[in-house]
Amino acid sequence: VPDKATDGFYSDEEAREAARRDAELSQEEDLPLRVAILGKPNVGKSSLLNRLTRSERAIVSDIAGTTRDVIDQDVKVDGKRYLFLDTAGVRRAARVGGGRDAALETLMVRRALKAVKRSDVCLLVLDATDGVSDQESRLAEYAAEAGRAVVVAVNKWDAVSAKDDKKYREAKRLMASGLPALATGGTPWADFLFVSAKTGLKASSLFGALDRASATHRRRIKTAVLNEVLEDAVRWQRPPSTSTGRQGAVYYCAQVSVRPPTVVIFVNDPDLFSQSYRRYLESALRKALGFQGTPLRMLFRARRAREPGAGRD
Repeated sequence: VPDKATDGFYSDEEAREAARRDAELSQEEDLPLRVAILGKPNVGKSSLLNRLTRSERAIVSDIAGTTRDVIDQDVKVDGKRYLFLDTAGVRRAARVGGGRDAALETLMVRRALKAVKRSDVCLLVLDATDGVSDQESRLAEYAAEAGRAVVVAVNKWDAVSAKDDKKYREAKRLMASGLPALATGGTPWADFLFVSAKTGLKASSLFGALDRASATHRRRIKTAVLNEVLEDAVRWQRPPSTSTGRQGAVYYCAQVSVRPPTVVIFVNDPDLFSQSYRRYLESALRKALGFQGTPLRMLFRARRAREPGAGRD
């Protein structure tokens, strides 16, 4: 099974991208884990930041939109460094006035989205008493499309009355259903933690969730293992046929990069693979190999003819 970009199956651009990401990864081993804290105004992002960093650097107020800029804060926990990027809340357009307020809001959003690009992991903060809004769903979608690992912190869990296992499961189901970008085939791939910045409930457990998401985000799977899982999935459910009788054929796959994990699947014709079947294959890889906490990119490529005399690993 081919396992190298130099095998003639990857384009030069894909090979260069894989090499660049691996080089960056080795250079960043000693850097802090960069975490962008995202959410709409007044969900408790700054309070949670203060709780996590044991400081009062971030401004806390009941007035929505108090945080106007990106606040970088470095903290060391159990020998590991984290760089938190507390961002301005993203509000609905209907709640933003015109003139100077609109211009300021636009700047705040741009800085928040820039923080996503700077980050390794996005910590999306929700309000347990308020459900999931359209803004938060869009933030989750942006983080996933940017290829960032994601952890969801459902804050203000202390304000929910009569908590039990049933209420927890129902709350998690409702929160996850409002964030389809963080799920594959209806199954969430991001971890949901129910916390309280006010009381400190489960706040410290966020560090472990961030570490796990980051580790999975950088994970590389052996080609032989990937192909074993892929072959099992295809045997279990064959690719659909077209009305003219053409059927997709899956040959093999290989992981070409990390952050996020990216798998190229070589097939006879990518156009023969529907979105539903692509989601099925992604679900199969996730079920067998994990990838909890990170997007998983899957690229379908037509198999190239092998060059005469080309070697094979």
